[in-house]
Parts: sequence; C-alpha cells; structure tokens
Amino acid sequence: MPLKEVEPIKVPVGEKPSKINEMNDVFAQISNFGDGRLSKMEVDYSADTDKAIVEADKKQKEGSTREAIELLQQLEKKSRLDCDTKSNERIVRHMVKLAFDAKQWDLLNETVKALSKKRALIKMNMTYMIRDCIEMIEKLPNESTKERFIETLRAVTAGKIYVEVERARLTKRVVNKLEAEGKLDEACEMIMEMQVETYGSMEITEKVKFLLHQMRLSIQKEQYTRATIISRKISDKFFDREGDEIELMKLEFYKYMIQIGLNDESYLDVCKHFLSIFKTPKSAEDPHTHLELLKCIVFYLLLSPHDCEKWDLLQRIKGMRELEKLPQHKELLKLFIRQELIFWKETIEGEYSEILFGEKATDEKMAVDGVACLMPNLEVFPMSKPEGIKRKERLHDCVGEHNVRMISKYYTRISFQQMAKLLEFNIEQMETFVCKLIVEGVIPDAKIHRPSQIIYLSPKLSTVEILDQWGSNIHKLTSTINKVAHLIVKEEMVHGMEITQKA
Repeated sequence: MPLKEVEPIKVPVGEKPSKINEMNDVFAQISNFGDGRLSKMEVDYSADTDKAIVEADKKQKEGSTREAIELLQQLEKKSRLDCDTKSNERIVRHMVKLAFDAKQWDLLNETVKALSKKRALIKMNMTYMIRDCIEMIEKLPNESTKERFIETLRAVTAGKIYVEVERARLTKRVVNKLEAEGKLDEACEMIMEMQVETYGSMEITEKVKFLLHQMRLSIQKEQYTRATIISRKISDKFFDREGDEIELMKLEFYKYMIQIGLNDESYLDVCKHFLSIFKTPKSAEDPHTHLELLKCIVFYLLLSPHDCEKWDLLQRIKGMRELEKLPQHKELLKLFIRQELIFWKETIEGEYSEILFGEKATDEKMAVDGVACLMPNLEVFPMSKPEGIKRKERLHDCVGEHNVRMISKYYTRISFQQMAKLLEFNIEQMETFVCKLIVEGVIPDAKIHRPSQIIYLSPKLSTVEILDQWGSNIHKLTSTINKVAHLIVKEEMVHGMEITQKA
C-alpha cells in the first residue's frame, strides 16, 4: 500500500494532546523507517493486536507455537506497512517471546532472522526486539544454544547503525569467550572490527572500556603500533571526571601507555604516565605504592634524553613535597640539575647503587583492593633481566651526556686523553660515545680531529668572525675603561669639594 505524504505536525505552544490516542498519533507520525521515511499511521490495529495476541497465547498453550507465530505474522505485515508503530512493536516482541517461552530454540533463531529481513522495517521496533533477545541469552539452557543464538543476533545486526551498540555488546561476549579459550588471534581480530569511537549512541564510558579492551589485546599480541593508534582515540580529559570507575579506567589506560612507552624506549613519556598515575587518588591509598611510583618517576626521568621538557620536569619534581620522604632519590635528582660533573664509579655505583640496582618492588606490598592488577611494573632496573641491564647502560649514557654538556661549557677544545679521563671511558669508547652525541645533536658543533687527537667542542671561527669578536671585545673594554675613568673623576671632584669646604 503506498504511503501518503504528510505535513509537519503543528502543536500550539502551551497545549498538550488531550487523549492518549492523540499522543500515539504523534509518535506514529515521527516513526523512522528502515529507509529513513517519515510517514503517518494509516490504520490503527490496536484492537486487532489485542485479539491476535490472545489467540496466539492459546495456540502456544495447546503446543502449536509455530502456528501462533504464523498467526501474528499476517498482522505484523499489515501494521508495518500501514505504519502502526505501537501495534507492530507489540507483535514483533511477542513473536520472539512465544518461541522463547516454548523453548523452541530453532524456531527462535528462525523468527529473529525472518523479522530482520522484512521490507520497510521500523528501526525502533527492531531495536526493542534485539534488546529483548539479548536479555534472553543468559536464560538459555546451555553454551552451544547461547553461541548459536548470539551468532544469529550478530548476523541480523551486521551493517545496521541503529543496533550497532547491541552488536558491539554481543561481540564483546564472544571475544571474552574466545579469550578464555586461549584463542587470542581470533578474539583480537573480532574486536578490532568494532569501530566503537564512531558509535554516536554509545555512552562515552562504554566506548572507553571497548577501546581499553582493544589496547590490551593489541599489547598481548605485541602490536604496539596498533595499540598506540587506539590510545589516541581516548581523550585525556575523559579521566578528569570523578568516580571510582573512572579512576580504575585511568589506571588501566596509563598502565597500557607505560607498556607502549617502554617498548618504544620513550622514557620521558613513561615518566609522565607514571606521574599521571601518581596523581590519582586510588594510588595514594597505599603509601608504599605511592612512594614506589615516585621512585619510578625519578628513575625514568633520568633515563630520558636531555631537552627543555626534561629540564622543566626535573625542577618540578625536585620541588614535590612527597620527595622529602626519599632523600637519596632527591639528591640523585639534584646531581643532574647541578652544573657539575657526575662520576659514574664513585658516585652512581658507589653511593646510589643500592637504590638504583638493589631494591625490588614486591607485589605483596601493593595489594590495594584489586588496584594492584592495574598497576604497571614498578621495577625499573631488574638486573636479572635483559631490560634491566639495558636501562643501566642507558643511565650510564645519560651520565656521560650530562658530563659532555658540562665539559663543553668550560672547554673549547680538549684532548682525547683528558676527555676519556673525565668521562671514565677508555679512548676507543670515548670516541664512539662522542661521535654518537654529535650525530644525536647533543653537541652539534663539536668536531673530532683524529691526527692531533683533539676534540673541538666549539665551532672554528672564520677570520671575519674572529675580527668581529675582537672588535666587540675591544668595544666592551674601552666602554668599561671610560666608565671607570668617569667614576674616578667623580670621586676626585667630591673629595675636592670636601677639602675646600674644610679649608
């Protein structure tokens, strides 16, 4: 039956429909169909629907469930094509309920599939039906029946925007089951298909949970690039909200970000992620864990390459009140702030070896209600593992970088032997290390002259530059002499006046 074009509804301001039927007409007119049409209800099938449902219930009690559903199918078609939204909703939901109550699971699957393939579908009613079906899943008798029904629901919701949230929840059920069975590849592939960040009807909290799940599976499969891409879909501002659930999600998010940062050896990012966890109220519930986090902040900051951001963080963290409880760590931090050389063997390995390479953060001390499982690994230098040895070598390089920057402030050129002595390297190691710093831009103007075994830490000036520099220095010198001469004359005049007055 062809649908009639209707004019927009005009309701005077301040007036309300006086009857329930009038309200139903309003809802019917704004019903959104499968192809996006807006149509007005042609016929009201409310009375026919009441009778048909009663007859269908009788047939079901007699054991003729299939006949009961077929009886409702005829009226479902009429109500759908004539745009009776309310009646169609009741019929569709009751058809599914009949099959479920009769425990005829094959018929239930067939009914859901048949209803989803009708033309001129009313989206709202299909959404209600799918939600009813999702509630039925837990009441099914066994796992095989549940799996089959979930697959049916996933099939009928595929590619339909108005049930994308329901499909995502069904998919998550399947993914959790695959994970429990150890089928990580299948689980990861399935959940990655869900682009939940584009789902406008999904709550932001549920979206973030999906994205965190995707990050976790990506990290488990060591797909760190994919995990990084997913992490960018989560805004840091989301975690500014209050609530225990948000805090736990924040801890989980930064735990994954730390794992990504450690894989990329982005130690400054790791330091900032630990700092975000440190500022979370949940982490402060256990004083021991709180201090362990602060230690990690200090260590990873020292491991990061020197730049303006690192220098700013060094100053900020040094001023934190909580650092007063860790005096040795504070002194270690100050070593990299002072404009002095740091001696590796005497200072780092001698005075700070215990706090750097000797301490271990035990899991028993970190059990705070279930927060422990969301905490990242707090061991920075596990010397029994390759990453611990690698980070110790990185710390040695950071000490060397600091020393080279200090040397370049006081030397314009230096011999190989003297540089090796100050850096506590042999000449070959020193040469390799300095070449690396030149390439990385730590001392970009430095040059190595191997025949004379001299390192030029400042760029060689041209004749014109030397002359300009000399002229500038002479100008400063003459200006200073003139100023001093002026002051001397001033003093002589003052004292001369005093002598004259006394005479």
